[in-house]
Amino acid sequence: MEAICGAIEARGPITFAEFMELALYGPGGFYRTPPVGPRGDFVTSPHVHPVFGELLAAALRELRDGLGRATPLRLAEMGAGDGTLARCILAGSGDLQIAYTAVERTPGARTALSTIEGIEVRTELVPPFDVVLGNELLDNLPFRVLRREREVRIELDGEHLVEVLVPVEPGLLASTDTDHDRIAPVGALAFIDTLRRTLERGYALLIDYGGLGTTGGPVHGYRRHVIVEDVLANPGATDITAGVDFELIASYAGSLGLTAFPSVTQSDALLALGLDRWMHGQLEWQHRSMDAGRGTEAVRTWSSRSRASLLIDPGGLGRLRWLLLATPGLAPPPWLERATARSPDRAGHA
Repeated sequence: MEAICGAIEARGPITFAEFMELALYGPGGFYRTPPVGPRGDFVTSPHVHPVFGELLAAALRELRDGLGRATPLRLAEMGAGDGTLARCILAGSGDLQIAYTAVERTPGARTALSTIEGIEVRTELVPPFDVVLGNELLDNLPFRVLRREREVRIELDGEHLVEVLVPVEPGLLASTDTDHDRIAPVGALAFIDTLRRTLERGYALLIDYGGLGTTGGPVHGYRRHVIVEDVLANPGATDITAGVDFELIASYAGSLGLTAFPSVTQSDALLALGLDRWMHGQLEWQHRSMDAGRGTEAVRTWSSRSRASLLIDPGGLGRLRWLLLATPGLAPPPWLERATARSPDRAGHA
């Protein structure tokens, strides 16, 4: 709060993006230590079940094949957090050799990542690399907020932070959503700029929640697994996020010369990668355990299968979208073609 107040006193009302930057990543910010996991403020897919990392490793294997079987595959995970996804991918990678780089800007996360054997930890994306991975990254990059024909900025009213409206700067790229405040994802677009400068030949797989032509909902926060509506209250103690307009991101990437393949839901992606076969195998093992009188083992298998089903729940994690970007000349991997064939919105872009 002190840093935010100082910025406002120095320059007047600040953009929502600057407020986000300070509240999430500034001194005393929300991400000073990794807030993810069952004991944190929210969970992501690899925290739900390790099969997510196993299937993601299968997706990476096909991307490796599309690059001419690059060995080892040079993978850079952006916003690697507490390292849960890194552990899951490495554990499920089998014979896929991965030179794993975890990129994190916060000291607390880098400390957690440094305990994982076999990965390199960096503060920024440094080439060369073959694949860049971002799991629930874009939604937490600073964005500006537009309300009708005005921009929302953050001002002080006594000891409280309040919204004020100012004229919109020309040329600001924003979602066309009409049901909610419009999001100008300046941080996400800057990240795409970085990809274009640093990705010489390869792919970027971006997984997040949002929609096509819409962010899918209002700006909100998370604290202790509960949605927080007032993100201005108690900055630094609450996550701040908004869904990703994948059409906007894909269009911008295309304008820079990157190939943006049609995005698919996480449900379609994971089923295309074999989650249904894995689930069927778990069910068979559960039945065999019951028939052999190993009731405790059968219950554990049932519980594991139930957790994994949350990854494709159409009302939850299954709604996340996977967007694959590539440098010119690279083909989509077979898993993406299978997932696109499953998707009801396969005719759309993003």
